[in-house]
Amino acid sequence: MTSGRRAVVSKDEVIRKLLVSGLADWVSLHGGVWWGTRGAINSLTKQVVLDVLHSVYSEGLMVPGELGETGFEDWALPSEIWVIRSELALDALEWRPMGEGFWLRLTPLGKALGHQHEAEGEDLSD
Repeated sequence: MTSGRRAVVSKDEVIRKLLVSGLADWVSLHGGVWWGTRGAINSLTKQVVLDVLHSVYSEGLMVPGELGETGFEDWALPSEIWVIRSELALDALEWRPMGEGFWLRLTPLGKALGHQHEAEGEDLSD
């Protein structure tokens, strides 16, 4: 008997959800992990999350950062190390951020795509 959940979620689906969610506010690490794993944390779902992060960083859709005194504070460049830094942060949190960890903010390109996905009816429920 199956639970009705898909074993692995598509990277593109997770990216769409992140972009639409980011239209309202910064996106917590927890949201990205949830949409990428649906609570089933294993090597396949971890790779989906890392692939999503690589895509949103390398395509210039989202920037990781911390909540600081001045608001959202982008991680320092170079962006090529952001996926490694993200994985280290996730490992430190045992892939269960529960509101902790870094955040993601949309870039202008990410906002434009987020609005497009929102207009297409992207559903954030799961």
